[in-house]
Amino acid sequence: MPIFEYTCLKCAHRFEKLQKSSTVTSTECPECGSLDVRKEFSAFSSAVSSSSAAGCFSGG
Repeated sequence: MPIFEYTCLKCAHRFEKLQKSSTVTSTECPECGSLDVRKEFSAFSSAVSSSSAAGCFSGG
């Protein structure tokens, strides 16, 4: 399950929530309880071992 990042539009608290991407539920701010939250764009990152990264090249 992915982790989504949110910002509360009422109190500006930023938080993360682990949830299924297909789930359509209202997300509540853990700080103030408001349902007025915005899903933020977040970057994906992953770790690779040095042996698998040695054969990977990017650029052009």
